[in-house]
Amino acid sequence: MVTAIRNYAETKQLPNKPFDFEVQTIDETLDYILEHQSSIARFGDGEAAIMLGQSINYQKYDPNLAEELKFIFNQESSPTLVIGLQEGLKNRFSFVPDALAFWRQYLEDYEEFYLEYCKNAWYGSTFISRPYIDFLDKSKAKSQFEKLKKLWEGRDILIVEGYASRSGVGNDLFDGAKSIKRIICPSRHAYDKKDEIMEAIMNHADGRLVLLMLGPTAKVLAYELSTKGMQAIDIGHVDSEYEWMQMGAETKILLHNKHTAEFNLDTEIELADDEAYLSQVVVDLSGE
Repeated sequence: MVTAIRNYAETKQLPNKPFDFEVQTIDETLDYILEHQSSIARFGDGEAAIMLGQSINYQKYDPNLAEELKFIFNQESSPTLVIGLQEGLKNRFSFVPDALAFWRQYLEDYEEFYLEYCKNAWYGSTFISRPYIDFLDKSKAKSQFEKLKKLWEGRDILIVEGYASRSGVGNDLFDGAKSIKRIICPSRHAYDKKDEIMEAIMNHADGRLVLLMLGPTAKVLAYELSTKGMQAIDIGHVDSEYEWMQMGAETKILLHNKHTAEFNLDTEIELADDEAYLSQVVVDLSGE
C-alpha cells in the first residue's frame, strides 16, 4: 500500500484502459435532479465491494443484496432515477493528497470491475452529498449545499437513517423543510430489515420526499421507491460533510453527538435526548 501511494504521488498514472462513460459534476447532477425531480442511487466503494462478494464494516455480504445492486447499477440514468458514480473515476486530480492516494489504490483494485459493469453513457455524481472534505477546492461546497437544500425546501420530508445518524441534528441542514418525519433503522446490516423498512416508508411517506442515509440498502430502497412514482434521494454522509464545512475542517473530525462518516465503529458518541429529534421519529426499527 505504501509503495502504491508513493508511485501514485510520483507518476500520477492513469488507468491502463480509459473509461468511456461520463460522470456528471456535482452541480450538473443537482441541476438534473432539480429539473426532473429525479430519484438518485449513489454507488461507491462499499457497493462495489458487496457486488464482488465482500462484506464492509456496516453491511455484511448478502448474495441477494449483491444481485439487487448489480441490477440497479445496470439501469440507465433517466429522469426517473439517476445512477451515481464517484467523480474520482474520471477526475481524480481535484482531490486533496490523501484522497488522491486512495483513488490510485482504488483504481488498481477495481479498474476491471468498472470496465466490466459500467455500460451506460453517463452517470450522476455520487458526491452530491459529499462536496467538501476530499476536494482540494472547497470554495464550491457552500453553494453546492445550498443547491442540495433546494431539493427539500418547502417540502415535507421523510428521513430514513441509521440509529446513530441523527442527520440535521444540531445544524440547519433541514431547516428549510416544511416538516420532518424519521424512520430509524439498524446502523449495521440494515438489509436484513429491508422489507420492514420499505413497509414503514410506504406507511408514512404520504407524498413526502424520502431522504435515505442507509448505506448499500439505500440504493435498493431508492430504486424501489422510484418505480412507485416517489422521489427518493440517497444522500448518505451528508450530515458529516455539512458539519465539517461549517467548522472549516481540513481533515475528517469525529463528531461526538452522532455518527461520523468513515468512523464506522460509532465509539465515543453520546446521544442526547433531543426533543425535536425524538418528536420526528415515527418508527424505530433499530433494535437499540
